Amino acid sequence: MPSLAKAALTAAAATLALATAATAQPQPPNIPNDIPTVKTVRFKMTIHGLQHSFFAFSFTLNKGGDCPPHAEGQISEDWEFARGRGTVLIFTKFPGGLVTMRREGRGLGDAAFAAPGGLQRVANGFYDLSPPPCGGSHNFGEEPACGEEFEVNSDPAAPCGEKFGAIDLFATPFPLLTRQKAAFTKKQIFGRKRGFHLVLKDHFLEPLHEPVYDSVEEKLNGESDVTLKRLKSNY
Repeated sequence: MPSLAKAALTAAAATLALATAATAQPQPPNIPNDIPTVKTVRFKMTIHGLQHSFFAFSFTLNKGGDCPPHAEGQISEDWEFARGRGTVLIFTKFPGGLVTMRREGRGLGDAAFAAPGGLQRVANGFYDLSPPPCGGSHNFGEEPACGEEFEVNSDPAAPCGEKFGAIDLFATPFPLLTRQKAAFTKKQIFGRKRGFHLVLKDHFLEPLHEPVYDSVEEKLNGESDVTLKRLKSNY
């Protein structure tokens, strides 16, 4: 199954930041296993997330002129994504308390992963250039991509609402484009529990839209959760 956009992968990997770990200095990707008191643990990671975006607007350009363009409409987008197998994270604690993280088979600090998902976008409203010969009225929702559900690795529903260039779209067009965070501790990682669950808090960018709009409303909300299940170590 295809994976989500690369932007999502980078952001999702960034969620797994240690709240108590010192900043790791550059080191070779292969960590030696014969250092005294080094402790390594392995976790199977699963993730599930949702994101909903909504944007409504209206504007009139060249007011009082010939054929003043007028538009109003709404567009919404829903993502759902998950990763249920094949991702193993390795945490290593060195003397002095430094903790490093990597994905099994990857270099130090590389915990990136893909999460298959689905996307649906819906748009409605109109772009009006007044009666002919100005150009008439056009419907934003006439694109075939509107309302269709896709399994995605980018945003194949993008043409929905974009045909006439009048919808400024979303400040956060892909899932987890901005960083989401959840704090966890060394005790959780290296303790005796079989695993733990993290709920990631959304942290979206403030919408930035052109000042031509007479009215703008944008809503962004989402949630993601990560489960780490302890595995037997092969070190």
